[in-house]
Amino acid sequence: MRYRQLLASAILMLTLVSHAEAQTQSEVIVAPFVVEAGDDDKLRAQSQTCFARFSAALTSKGVKVARAQQLLEKNLQSVPASWAVLGRISREKELFQVELRLLDVKTGDELRSYFNSDKDLQVACRVVEKAAERIALFVAEQRSQ
Repeated sequence: MRYRQLLASAILMLTLVSHAEAQTQSEVIVAPFVVEAGDDDKLRAQSQTCFARFSAALTSKGVKVARAQQLLEKNLQSVPASWAVLGRISREKELFQVELRLLDVKTGDELRSYFNSDKDLQVACRVVEKAAERIALFVAEQRSQ
């Protein structure tokens, strides 16, 4: 009986420690980009590719990234990261527009904004690599403070 209590206590402690580590490990949390340009399946697939490139670029630059299924400005304070990136893809006339916003999780303040537009969504999505590069520099700067 005592062995079971010790084992249960140890498991509980490990769970709590793992949960606390998971909450502090992520620096930036990202979610799939919101598509405001129609219900086209091809467009959604391209959006997912653009999002995957962004996440991979951040990770390759040494940023600890967490992924969320959905992320809204109003629920930022509950996420386990210091910063969040909200992305959106829209279409105005013949141009696709990609916008990424880096937000402070605690305050909800917009710290940086990145934007690109083009007739071709793949070209407009090139902004994600440059944004990832700049966000990684920002995170590195914050780490050193």
